[in-house]
Amino acid sequence: MDMFSVRKAKPSDMDAVRQMVSILFPSARLRQLPEDVFLVAEKEGIPIGFCHYRIRKKACYIAGLGVLPQYREHGVGTRLMAEALYRIDRAGVQKTYLKVRALNHAAKLYLGFGFYEKRAGDTITLVRKKPS
Repeated sequence: MDMFSVRKAKPSDMDAVRQMVSILFPSARLRQLPEDVFLVAEKEGIPIGFCHYRIRKKACYIAGLGVLPQYREHGVGTRLMAEALYRIDRAGVQKTYLKVRALNHAAKLYLGFGFYEKRAGDTITLVRKKPS
């Protein structure tokens, strides 16, 4: 795959992010709070993936991470998660949470970043403590 970059989203990126959410998570509604952070992966100026997270005090909730189907399996999700966790760790966060469906193949990606399973069922809550 040709090169892609990851950066903090600008207000002008939010329509593309909303469109990706509707494609990737049709039953989800993008709930955006003022303190939310969005990162976008882009190729040739076109957003191809995103990561959405929210920091409150010493905890962070990753509300969403998605990559358009035609760009999957090329490291885009990995780069988005790596950049998000770098920023989250620099902010002094002690625990980071995310929810993922048990059968979602992205769960392996998250486990590789040091998340561990907190609770099982249809949805798994994964938790990551800040590395020492």
